[in-house]
Amino acid sequence: MDLGEPMNVKQVSRLLGCSAWTVRQKHLRAGLPCFRSGPSGRLTFYRNQVVAWILEKQKEQKGGNLL
Repeated sequence: MDLGEPMNVKQVSRLLGCSAWTVRQKHLRAGLPCFRSGPSGRLTFYRNQVVAWILEKQKEQKGGNLL
């Protein structure tokens, strides 16, 4: 699986259309995939994983039906 380009929190927030705070406080808790380098390290996201997560969340909201 190609992970896609690495992204930081600000880039992910732009992709999702929300703030960096929302990414950290809401979306990470909801399962947004990321890699953390060390206990207090920088968060790295990979574009293809983020897009796959978004698509999965959309399926859940629509009851599993794709339009």
